Amino acid sequence: MERRRLCFLSLMVLACAGHGRRDTAPAASECRPSTGRLAANAPWDSLPGTWRLTLVATFGSMTGRSVQGEMTLRGQDSVQRRVERAGPSVVTVPVIGAADIALEAVGAARIGDLHSLEPERPGLAIWVSRGADGGMSAVLRIGQEEIHPTLMQIEGVYTVLYLREVSSDAMRGGWASGAMQEEAHGHFCAERVSH
Repeated sequence: MERRRLCFLSLMVLACAGHGRRDTAPAASECRPSTGRLAANAPWDSLPGTWRLTLVATFGSMTGRSVQGEMTLRGQDSVQRRVERAGPSVVTVPVIGAADIALEAVGAARIGDLHSLEPERPGLAIWVSRGADGGMSAVLRIGQEEIHPTLMQIEGVYTVLYLREVSSDAMRGGWASGAMQEEAHGHFCAERVSH
């Protein structure tokens, strides 16, 4: 009887061992720093869907650790895409979404409700800045902040992903987080799970 019970328990452990991990998610060891440069024709409109996000810490109290989570992206309402700002740069927020990730596991700060899909205060948003010279940069800010033309967070708590490579199925780059000053940083990889 004892032998059957041990055999049954062993089978249950084997059956459950892979539960919760998706084969499409890159292992932290596969998530390497990006040396790419953001293309001017990045496909923002192709990003909506579900993504597996991996953050790897290379600086801070959690150096060497990684965390995986999920983010759901959707296109921002057309009326709210452009953010009027003074200066020569054109700033847009083409994509918003929500995230389910334990940021604290890599020393990153959590700001507000990461699950929010409110167009004015989403759990995450991609901010794209295009300069008069045609140069472009983009960041994915994780944390519920108001998207408003007269507000721009300069100081305070932040977690931001610097987008260096963007395609319809993958995103890669660096990340940083802190409060008033940078407290942790590293690199990230995101892979599409579904459309």
